[in-house]
Amino acid sequence: MFTSLIWLVSCVFIIHDFEEIIVMERWLQKNEKDLLTKIPLKFHSYFQKFFPKNTAGFALGVLVEYVVIMICTFNAIFDRQHEWAVIGVLSIVSILFLHCFTHIGQSIMLKRYTPGVFTASILLIPFSLYFYYFGLTYQIIDWRMISLSVPIGIMIFILFNQIGLFLGKKL
Repeated sequence: MFTSLIWLVSCVFIIHDFEEIIVMERWLQKNEKDLLTKIPLKFHSYFQKFFPKNTAGFALGVLVEYVVIMICTFNAIFDRQHEWAVIGVLSIVSILFLHCFTHIGQSIMLKRYTPGVFTASILLIPFSLYFYYFGLTYQIIDWRMISLSVPIGIMIFILFNQIGLFLGKKL
């Protein structure tokens, strides 16, 4: 059963990111000016310089993240006897779980739908909680592994998200 949950990590990620890919370009066209009034001024140049505003560029960024997720998934599936392989996929689950709250926070801040908030709320949060519950119940993971997975997930996310956005902006 845990093997199925590991495979589902990449599935829930891509469903979530499909929501973002499908609506991002049009959403930005309608909301970019208002968005820039809500985010701190120091982030404006970063947003303008690095965030791809077309569907192809954003999708390329997602592809980079997806490749990393698939590598972590395959490692966890085929090398589960090594704790580091499970921590790799657990890091993906942890960052996806935390990432949900950025979507919810953005929607609250902007007082409207933001790309990804729907699947973050109804798919990623329940899936992540079940992944943790199942892994803890059957002693496949423990709280130490979860606590390690958060900083590792943040490092993976920052590195590969930025690489993906950089490449996507080049399109």
